[in-house]
Amino acid sequence: MSGIVCVFDRNGGDLASEALSAAVGAIDYRGPDGRGEWADGHVGLGYQQLRTTPQSAFANQPEHEAGVVLAADARIDNRPELLEALSITVPPEQVPDSRLLLAAYRRWGEACVDRVLGAFAFVVWDAEAEMVFCARDHFGVKPLYYHLDDDVFAVASAPKALLAIPGVSSDVSDVAVGDFLLHRFEDQTTSYFESVRRLPPAHTMIAGNDEERRRRYWDLDATRTVTLDSDAAYERRFRELFERAVERRLRSNGPIGADLSGGLDSSSIAVTARALLPDSEPLSTFSDVYDEAPSSDEREFIETVTRMDGITSEYIFLDDVGIVVDVDDVQRYLDHPPHDTTHFGKWERAKRVSDAGVRVQLKGELGDETVSHGLAYLPELLKTGRWLRLHRELSALSEVVGTPEHRLLRGNAVAPLVPTWARRLARRVRGEPTLVERANPTLDPTFVRECDLRERYRSLEPVVPLLDQSARYQQRQSLLSGRPTATFETLDQISAAFSVEPRYPFADVRLVEFCLAIPPSQQLSDGWTRSIIRRSLGDLLPDKIRRRPWKTMPGEAFNNALRNDDRRLQELLRNPEPVARYLDVEALEMSYERFTDTGGGVDSLALRKALALSVWLSEHRTVE
Repeated sequence: MSGIVCVFDRNGGDLASEALSAAVGAIDYRGPDGRGEWADGHVGLGYQQLRTTPQSAFANQPEHEAGVVLAADARIDNRPELLEALSITVPPEQVPDSRLLLAAYRRWGEACVDRVLGAFAFVVWDAEAEMVFCARDHFGVKPLYYHLDDDVFAVASAPKALLAIPGVSSDVSDVAVGDFLLHRFEDQTTSYFESVRRLPPAHTMIAGNDEERRRRYWDLDATRTVTLDSDAAYERRFRELFERAVERRLRSNGPIGADLSGGLDSSSIAVTARALLPDSEPLSTFSDVYDEAPSSDEREFIETVTRMDGITSEYIFLDDVGIVVDVDDVQRYLDHPPHDTTHFGKWERAKRVSDAGVRVQLKGELGDETVSHGLAYLPELLKTGRWLRLHRELSALSEVVGTPEHRLLRGNAVAPLVPTWARRLARRVRGEPTLVERANPTLDPTFVRECDLRERYRSLEPVVPLLDQSARYQQRQSLLSGRPTATFETLDQISAAFSVEPRYPFADVRLVEFCLAIPPSQQLSDGWTRSIIRRSLGDLLPDKIRRRPWKTMPGEAFNNALRNDDRRLQELLRNPEPVARYLDVEALEMSYERFTDTGGGVDSLALRKALALSVWLSEHRTVE
């Protein structure tokens, strides 16, 4: 959760020396443990430090040696392999991750990213090549934004650092706002500011005086398969990789915390971390709970984990919390409107983690994508004529979830094979809204036309050709979509506000590659979704969690939080000016009336979007 900045005046001027300090200062909250700057005429690098590993005490960023200067927000997981390959003789405990990256770049140049595993965003000034090189990790856990024009190339951990540079416009991007209101996050390059871009995950970028290029250095291969001798062999291999993924994320200079929702992902991380940590080191878990939203409360599952020795549990009660919390801080720290439906819970949880003196927080994001539910296996069985196996799985699934087999066949095997255009046509015939009107009924028609949001919505909607609709292909699409990227970026900004580093075991590259390559029958088996993790961790997970079919849905808690913000909603309806460019005020009032009468549905989501956008825009206005 450190912060990095690079400013490169491509014309050889002195902009870097003028702008660097302001840019670094704009993200001072990311560096409670120190600040460093390096400048040489037309180029400068800056760093804000948050220490979360033992080796970070030895970091002196920006690192520089023999004409190469580096600033990194990084946690490197394959340190032993890199230390050996780079022949580093300094004691490993004294080698910070930034020093490893510097040595890797000096040895392998741009290809260094092919050797590095972990969560990282880093920038390099190469004086001999007279260019800036930057890279972002495989899944975009660490953020990296940039501004590029004929005069300047600048890189930073947050847009606000780039906006502090003279000449970089703060105009809000209508395209990004449109995507936000439509809940589409597939575009991994746009930011909420016209002049700022995002470097996508698994990409590098180079900018020199008169050239720039971007390269994807890693991808997931949906054709690769792993074939082992038995179910037990798959279980052993998954367990080995999962334990390694958790263990790598336990490297810390302080106490470890973990989210614990009571679901399969967070519970698996918590019980594995507890098993790997020394008995003398407690594991602190943090859980959102609700007295007034029983259908969203998971204490009966959470307590099966927290009863274990060596776990200290903290509950965050959210019944009195509104959708938008700590408005002034949200405006300061977030460079986009709060994305997530349960943003309020994530914000309050990060606050409690910080108050508890925990700087490393294990989180379960990307779990659903990495350890697939396996339901895409059902249409694959239907399409390929393996109907006996399909019947067996549907029958077993029916017993597990309590849903009639014919409904599962129609909804989970047949429906996914219906083309998008046919589903859309059927909705039109029934008189139901489609495209943008279905996604958000409050959008202003003029805004939709000006930004051509219908075509953009259609172009961003994932369309999988029938021949490609295998379970493995669908899983790859979910892993590489823009939604996980947006989630990681949002959690980064929330966590940075409280000097906490989130770590995600399910984003471990080797674990992801294995889970994608195993047969779909390891994911959906005997009616149990996500079968591989249930079986592999059977001795650690409480049976109450291991054998629960689905996790609890947050709908009731979300609707209650929205009602808690009724005063702010009514104020928005009285004074809709902040969002009037984007939303139809009359349609917004109708959504409010429907939500007040019935609650839930698309109206609650539209109201949350409007409220979050209005709060954010009150600080970040588009310059006309």
